[in-house]
Amino acid sequence: MPGEEQNEVLLKLPTFWTTQPQVWFEQAEAQFHIRQITADDTRYYYVVSALDQNTAGRIIDYLREPPHENKYEGIKTLLNTTFGLTRQERAAKLLHMDGLGDRKPSELMNEMLALMEGHKPCLLFEQIFLEQMPEDIRLLLAQDTFTDPRGLAAIVRPL
Repeated sequence: MPGEEQNEVLLKLPTFWTTQPQVWFEQAEAQFHIRQITADDTRYYYVVSALDQNTAGRIIDYLREPPHENKYEGIKTLLNTTFGLTRQERAAKLLHMDGLGDRKPSELMNEMLALMEGHKPCLLFEQIFLEQMPEDIRLLLAQDTFTDPRGLAAIVRPL
């Protein structure tokens, strides 16, 4: 694609975030979309160029012999699997939340929803959130239906 070559020069992705690979890919894909970069090879090589020495070293076998097709999806899956939290790790983090602390309820809710990775909050999720709140707020929210978790968290003001 003729316009893509010009766009390629304008993009410099940040160094890959091993602590939050899914978030890094969301940002990278936003940049690809803005610049209309859709070619598999181009996206793959941008990702490779954003890897630091340690990260590249951990996946060197893939870098030496990437597949002929779907290179980008392959490296995305590999990096998310290698550095992202497993389903069990995300569940454990939800179950063992440290409480509200000095965070706003909306910040806690955002963290909890991120751990859900798109799954719909359920009864257990609601209870975990409530248990992080001070008792007076917990009592006020106990009857809420949690149809809009972020909206609910935004209106909560610890006393």
